[in-house]
Amino acid sequence: MFGKPIILVIILILLLAFYLVIRMGAGKKKDIEDSKNLTRYLFGVRILIIILAVVGLILWFLL
Repeated sequence: MFGKPIILVIILILLLAFYLVIRMGAGKKKDIEDSKNLTRYLFGVRILIIILAVVGLILWFLL
């Protein structure tokens, strides 16, 4: 159906889209800078996205 490079691009685009939606839902930049909870939350989201990207890469290499 799709080649390996296209699958990798789709995975990375989806992860980027998830991050952008969560980031926009968190509020304005000033609100995030003022709130330690939002800063920690977005840090956790970044770590989760990185873990998902690494898992996606591992699975992509095994296909």
